[in-house]
Amino acid sequence: MEQIHILIIIYIAFFLIQAYFQSNYFLAFVFHKNKSHNPINSDKTVSVVICAHNELYNLKNHLPKILNQAHHNYEVIIINDRSDDGSKEWLKNQEHIYPHLKTFHITQTPNNYNPKKYALTKGIEMAKNDIILLSDADCEPASPYWVDRMSHSFSDSTEIVLGASLYKKRPGLLNQFIRYETLQTALFYLSFAFKGVPYMGVGRNLAYKKSFFNETGGFQNFKSIMGGDDDLWVNRHSTKDNTAICTHPESLTFSNPKESWSSFFQQKKRHLSVGKYYKTKDKIRLGLYHFTQSMLWILFILTCVLGNPSDCLILSFLFLMHLIGQYVVFYKLSIKFGIKFMHFNLPVLEILFIGYYWIWGIYATLTKHLKWK
Repeated sequence: MEQIHILIIIYIAFFLIQAYFQSNYFLAFVFHKNKSHNPINSDKTVSVVICAHNELYNLKNHLPKILNQAHHNYEVIIINDRSDDGSKEWLKNQEHIYPHLKTFHITQTPNNYNPKKYALTKGIEMAKNDIILLSDADCEPASPYWVDRMSHSFSDSTEIVLGASLYKKRPGLLNQFIRYETLQTALFYLSFAFKGVPYMGVGRNLAYKKSFFNETGGFQNFKSIMGGDDDLWVNRHSTKDNTAICTHPESLTFSNPKESWSSFFQQKKRHLSVGKYYKTKDKIRLGLYHFTQSMLWILFILTCVLGNPSDCLILSFLFLMHLIGQYVVFYKLSIKFGIKFMHFNLPVLEILFIGYYWIWGIYATLTKHLKWK
């Protein structure tokens, strides 16, 4: 029985750590009110840069919304990376329709240079404006004020602006899990940045100054690594003083989610494999959260199976408090982003996430050779 009591003490310690993350980071962030919902008409000049590899279908569906933003002074640069699907011809026609659209066509990538990073570098070189706003070919802005909202978040001291990018709602458990995983990722990097400890961003909705990108050497220090053109770059260069966040519903971007578990896992393997290059303090902070989150479930089940009813009752109360905290965080986050998210199955999604994070995260970390298209 003493072993059970030790488990309870350990469980309480893990619960307090989780409560610290929820109260100090997540709840503080989700309860903070967004700035004005009125149109803002930002006067910043912006260069939107998007890389595309055989993305003709997505370009036809999403590029018009990017080219028809309400912002009065911006350009759109599409880097067509070795495509053979007719993208080049279609983009040339679009240049005649939209004078603020510029395209560049890559036929070959230099050795020891990741194709995505090379394409982004070429796009940034072409940009005439200092503010670079990034997205992907399969993304579309939530509103005509996307460029306005993201650029308005820059101040004189701001070098990086972190935006949120979510996935569209579809039927099925896979879609629910993808949206949950993406919401949790956004919750983490935005709430941490909100509290002054930024550690990553997503290239589907990320902005930074060209001058700062050049001053820091661009991607030179990790140009051959697969991935990291967004999160690892932010991890290397973001600070509490040079980084801002933009979470207004009009500033979001949305992508079409993967439609099979295998394609989703393949996508996330590339993302998770970069985490090993993060700063040590960020790996410790994230690892502590995910470890204690996992142990709350494991110790709760063990104690209820091996312990007596009173022990199980104590842990049930703490476990319920943890779940209520999760519900409140995701509910308020949904309101903040102006979206609808099914909250009734959060415990199921959390269990799935724990298994996915540890199994697939370890596998992705140990994988050495990854390719990008």
